[in-house]
Formats: sequence, C-alpha cells, structure tokens
Amino acid sequence: MIATLTMNSRKSYVPLDGRYAERVNITCRVRYVGEVTTQPHQGEGLTKDISLSGCHIISDRPVTRGTLLTLTIALPDGLPQLSLKSAHVVWTSGCRFSVRFMDLSRDHRKRLQAFIWKSISHQTVSNQRTRFRLM
Repeated sequence: MIATLTMNSRKSYVPLDGRYAERVNITCRVRYVGEVTTQPHQGEGLTKDISLSGCHIISDRPVTRGTLLTLTIALPDGLPQLSLKSAHVVWTSGCRFSVRFMDLSRDHRKRLQAFIWKSISHQTVSNQRTRFRLM
C-alpha cells in the first residue's frame, strides 16, 4: 500500500482521498457562525459524517470556501453541545460543505474520539462488519 505524505508529514488515513481520520456516518444538529468581509455566515444544518479532523454539513444556507466558522454541534452523547471555534471551510457545493477542525482542545479531541469509537463499535455490531483498520 502506498501512503500519501502531506506537507506537515502526517500520513493520510485513506490514501485515495487524503483524509487523516476515519469518518463515521452520523447525523447531528449543527449551528455555525462566521464572518466574511462581504457577508456574515450564519445558519443551521445537519452533519452527514464526522471525524477528528472535520465533518461534512448539509445546511440551510451556502457558505464561502475558505471561511473560518464557529460550530456548535449537538452530539447525541448526553453531554452539552460541543463548541468548536475554528472550523475552516475546505469544500462547498450549494448548501453542502466540509470543514476541517483547525484547533481542537485536548478535551474536545478526547470527547470526539470517544464518541467516534462508540459509534464505530455500535455500527460494527449492527452491520456485522469491521468499521476500522489498523495501519
């Protein structure tokens, strides 16, 4: 297997698309706020998937690629909403967009990791197939 190296020397988790972490398909409510010189960005939507490195969102309004957003994500883990202050919009298509989490605190990273592992474990049991791989 050929691993792709990036400028910061991290290996891609999925060599074909350059992702650094496995995404889990999960729908959570999300609110976002961001400022662009020409217009403010503010809206609501749903996550399509989420990982430690970012998430894909289907929203009620389009956003501009390159915008830095603050996200408030309602993870279904029984804890208060997760507030992430630096989510960089890296892809857009109409009212769908993907963000990369730029600066996760240690606590946010631990919470997301626990949530992802729990979701992967649940999906593995329900789908009867492996949802992760060792690299």
